[in-house]
Amino acid sequence: MEEEAINEEEEFQGVTKTCKELLLSLPRLTGWRTPSLYLFQQFWCQPKEIQAIIAAQTHFEAKDSDVFIATVPKSGTTWLKAHVFAIVIRRRFDINSKDHPLLSCNPHDLVPFLEYKVYANNQIQKLSNLTSPRFFASHVPYHSLPKTITKSTSNCKIVYICRNPLDTFVSI
Repeated sequence: MEEEAINEEEEFQGVTKTCKELLLSLPRLTGWRTPSLYLFQQFWCQPKEIQAIIAAQTHFEAKDSDVFIATVPKSGTTWLKAHVFAIVIRRRFDINSKDHPLLSCNPHDLVPFLEYKVYANNQIQKLSNLTSPRFFASHVPYHSLPKTITKSTSNCKIVYICRNPLDTFVSI
């Protein structure tokens, strides 16, 4: 009983009361990085991810110039982030430029994940002051992306990479 209380305390650390109530209503499996995974919007994820996904769905406002990278984990996300970033900003930097952002920054810093960086730890970022084009990434399924990205009136770009699931499994 004591171990279960410790696991629950660890499980819900940094999660709001509202999110905890939601989690307790969802189907649950034993997790590998966290004590449990929850079935949320037809896919399995960790408690803090669910909280961040809800925050992104609630607060993210897409702009037509946004570039969004959607991938399955372990499918070449870092590689794709670097390539998309380099292609989109290619006119800003000379081919021999020593100050290209990719020479000094990790692609994950240049193209942050909505659920792991932008809306992580219950933070709500003010994104309207970022210069265009803005770059973002996500590992959530299309139907769980913020509606301002997926609605038919949005002109933001979504880049998706698909990989054979067997190759993805081996990549872990």
